[in-house]
Amino acid sequence: MQKDVKVKRIGVLTGGGDSSGINAVLHGICLEARNKGIDVVGILDGWKGLIEGAYMPLSFEKTVTYVNTAGTILGTSRTNPYKIEKTAEIIEQIKSQKLDGIIAIGGNDTLSVASRLADDFGLNIVGIPQTIDNDVPGTDYCVGFDTAVHNAVEAIHNVRATCDSHKEDIVVEVMGRDSGWIAAVAGLTAGAEFVFVPEMNFDANLLVDKLKARHAQGFLSNIIVIAEGVTEFAHAKIESGVDAFGNKMLSGIGFGLRDYLQEKLGKKTRAIVLSYIQRGGRPTSYEVFMDLNFGRTAVNLLVDGKTNLMVAYKQGTLQPVDLKLARGKQPVREDILKMVKELTL
Repeated sequence: MQKDVKVKRIGVLTGGGDSSGINAVLHGICLEARNKGIDVVGILDGWKGLIEGAYMPLSFEKTVTYVNTAGTILGTSRTNPYKIEKTAEIIEQIKSQKLDGIIAIGGNDTLSVASRLADDFGLNIVGIPQTIDNDVPGTDYCVGFDTAVHNAVEAIHNVRATCDSHKEDIVVEVMGRDSGWIAAVAGLTAGAEFVFVPEMNFDANLLVDKLKARHAQGFLSNIIVIAEGVTEFAHAKIESGVDAFGNKMLSGIGFGLRDYLQEKLGKKTRAIVLSYIQRGGRPTSYEVFMDLNFGRTAVNLLVDGKTNLMVAYKQGTLQPVDLKLARGKQPVREDILKMVKELTL
């Protein structure tokens, strides 16, 4: 949607789970805003900051210091203003701060709220897809994904040596509630023997049979990468409450599968849950380069009066798409899933 808007002052927030690369996005925003003579207001802790009026000024000088650091200097939260009926406070804060537009950086939940606010109140909002799960529809890439995969691959390489030395199999649990992007890409590139993602059927008995066959052939050390969202394994505790958006908080598949394999194979099996290790660490060079351009593109969309849009990476370029797309989930691409199945099944 295109509007005739004079942009002098914009607000920026980061919501949901953090990732390495957000600070590079903030720097890209401030870099382009400086070129355009626009003031940038940092909204603290996601939608919560816009409800409570918590801000900090952002500038090129402030963000350049953090461009290669993980996390977000703005802080983040999973606050959903629709769940707590605080949308009126958001509108009031936008007016009081004289914000001509909002850039929302986050995953499906954060961008779904942004889309609803744009629809319900006519706000000038541009979204930037940011989630290590890489599962926002409409874009081939989300901020944080490359670094998360890099971290997972490094961890798998590190545990491989120990497993080989002790002739033990290991289950590596990675993040991925609904989509197995990290498990698929990290598992394939790290040379794992088996990869399981939510997009495919999980058969623990088949895995046992395949491991027995490999052990008989002398391959006594195997890497099994599994996404946390693989919920078909009855012997694992996989739910422990929900977050503010109603998403299941998953845990247990990695250790549950380890115990099951030990019982069925009669052989020591290890397990590691990478958890937040995937989110942290210095962003990759590719990450920083991509994210700087995500930020700059978002500012230019607002300046051009193009709102209720998301900056998407498609067919090798950054381009605007309808922000409503972010309300869904994007599964692992079919060609990648095919490779995973050929490896595992």
